[in-house]
Amino acid sequence: MDEPRNGDERSPDGVEALLAGLEDQADAIEGVYDDAAAEDLARAARAEIPLLDRVRAASVVVIDIVDHGPVGGDVVSVGSDVVVLESPDGTWAVPIAGITAVVGAPDAAEAPSGVAGRLGLAAVVRSWARERSVVRVMRRGAAPLDGTIDRVGADHFDLAEHDPGMPRLGAEVRRTVSVPLGAITALRRRP
Repeated sequence: MDEPRNGDERSPDGVEALLAGLEDQADAIEGVYDDAAAEDLARAARAEIPLLDRVRAASVVVIDIVDHGPVGGDVVSVGSDVVVLESPDGTWAVPIAGITAVVGAPDAAEAPSGVAGRLGLAAVVRSWARERSVVRVMRRGAAPLDGTIDRVGADHFDLAEHDPGMPRLGAEVRRTVSVPLGAITALRRRP
């Protein structure tokens, strides 16, 4: 009977080499499955991140606004449903419903913290009403309105419409318009 030769698969060394090769293949296949599982987990985690949390992590973005176009600026705050930007032409409050695209949102995300993260568009409108700010109101499918916010209700505000360069004086007010918050695509407060 022939003795197994070195390198022969029947030799103890050959069997060990064969088993080691099979182990390496199994490890490689397991690594591929682990990588795929990790990628699936990363995709699932990414699918849970809201756009506003990504904007919250940015310092500067460009937001494309419904019926208006792009506005770029520094991210001042991000609430529950609104982004506030500071740009050269004023302060913008853009509700999530008014955003058609965001340029510059990082991959990272920042969860809302504190009261500011829970407040929304209505809180911004109330603040600007207290300050008697002159605003431009962009509305879905309608012409913009200029004026001063007089009162804020649960789902709307009353705007004393007047020329944007003029203060809110009785003689300057053309009319009072009640604007539903849901119709707003953006508000701009003049600098």
